[in-house]
Amino acid sequence: MSLQEIYYVAEMVVGLAVIISIIFVAIELRQNTYMLKKSMADQREERFNWVTETLATNNEFRKYALRIGEEWDEFNDDDRMRGIALGTRTLRSLLNELVAYFDGQITDDEFRNLKWNMVNAKARPHVEAAYMYVKDGYPTKVQKYWEGLDMSNSPSYAFGELLEAGRA
Repeated sequence: MSLQEIYYVAEMVVGLAVIISIIFVAIELRQNTYMLKKSMADQREERFNWVTETLATNNEFRKYALRIGEEWDEFNDDDRMRGIALGTRTLRSLLNELVAYFDGQITDDEFRNLKWNMVNAKARPHVEAAYMYVKDGYPTKVQKYWEGLDMSNSPSYAFGELLEAGRA
């Protein structure tokens, strides 16, 4: 075999190796994207589960959560700060997911759930108060979306009203 033929065979082998490596990188990217989406969904579920479990098992927290919806305007500075901290915990993960949506990292189906969570959260006064603290850490696109959320179909989030509806 001549040197020229060896050169052509080597070029074909290199070309094949490049194609195989590109396929491998594409598979890895797809797996990483799936893992990122799964991680965000897990965080969403963990956040919801934490609130639900704490409401169910902690009397003081449950009473405080009821007061947030009914007495926010009468809260003292300590209670208000406590509420803002709780609102910040909720809001930051929602806004981080919104950033991910705008970056194309979550699907429209996942976004539907995110939007529902955002509308429910925005209806709570402590989350709206927390937004004033965290908004500058997010892109303008995220801020405009949050501020423009359609709240006309938002649920009434006074827990007292929910409890009364449950008794009826």
